Order: sequence, then C-alpha cells, then structure tokens
Amino acid sequence: MGSQRKASVISGDVIGSSTLKPAARKKLQRLMDVFFSEAGRQWPDLKVQQYRGDSVQALLTGNRDKALRIALLLQSFLIKEKFSIRLAIGIGDISFKSKDVITSDGTAFQASGPYLDELLKSGDVISIASQDKTFTSEWMVHSVSLNFIIQHWSPQQAEAIYLQLQNHTQQAIARKLKIKQPSVHQRLQGAGWPVVQKILQRFESVVPAV
Repeated sequence: MGSQRKASVISGDVIGSSTLKPAARKKLQRLMDVFFSEAGRQWPDLKVQQYRGDSVQALLTGNRDKALRIALLLQSFLIKEKFSIRLAIGIGDISFKSKDVITSDGTAFQASGPYLDELLKSGDVISIASQDKTFTSEWMVHSVSLNFIIQHWSPQQAEAIYLQLQNHTQQAIARKLKIKQPSVHQRLQGAGWPVVQKILQRFESVVPAV
C-alpha cells in the first residue's frame, strides 16, 4: 500500500473478438502491440496490460489528461482496420499499485472497470466517469455525444480522425492518404471532428483539477 496518487485508467474490450478467425485475431494483436508501443513512446508514463487476448487496461499518472485522446486514437486506429473496441475511462486515485496494472486498485480503477461492464450491457463504446458526481454527470452527457459519433465512423473517416488526433494539418493528412485537402475536410466534418475536438479540449482542461 502506497500513498494515493491521481491517475486515469482506461479499461477496454475488443467487440466481437470471440468470433474472430485465427488470422484476424493475430492481426488484431499485432495492431494492439503497434499502437501501445507508439503510444508508450509519446507518453512514457503510460502503463498497459493486455489480458485474455482481447482486453486491455492502461494507466496514466503524469499525463492523465491525455486519457481521452489515447482512447479516441485507439478507437479510430482499430475502426480504420475494421475492428472496434469499447473503452471506459476512470479518473481518480491509485490507492494500491502492484507491478501488474490489472491488480492495482483505487477510485480511478473503480470508475473504469464497472463502467466497462455497463458498456457491454448498453452496446455503447465509450464511457468517462470519476468518483466526483458533478464531473460524472457532465461526462455522461459528453459520452452520449461521443458514442453517437464514434459508432457512425467509416474506416475512411476513422483514418482521418486518427491522423487529426495526432495534430497533423489537413494538408499533411491529404498527402499521407493521397487524397485532396477538401476531401480530408469532408471526411473530418462527416466524422463529427468539430464536436470531438471541443469535447477533447474540455476533457484536457478539466481533468487536471479533478
């Protein structure tokens, strides 16, 4: 048992993983490994543990305000590859930290794991909560917006969102995707980027105070 420390926890389950054929499951695992390897380079405090092959739990301490950005990056990254994942973000403390992320505990974990179970029941793909009732009531509303938007992304829109979340310009995205800049703009608009961006900015501004 150590002193309490503020953290963000992301708990996730790949949707429909039990029906994947071996080749698709292998591809999924490779994609998850690549994603978390790159994310770990960008946010060195990111600790990730994958278990059962289709579930993941990630912990952020220093960059806990980046939890939503990482969640959206992962969702868009998988959707562009025709997979999908449900993710529950919990904001709070770590009261017990073990060498394994999944056996650690605290309010951040308690605001993540149970909400992932709720996503399984509701069919939604993202949830954001904490032990703070005011924060959670606001983020239940934002989660509804994000759920509606994310579940309508096409693989092409998700690809544009994935690159936009990494702060590439539309011109750079156009070059990368070998399409014209107005087409990038159209994809981002169709994917609800203006709304996603506002919600993301709100998250990154309020989480440090929670």
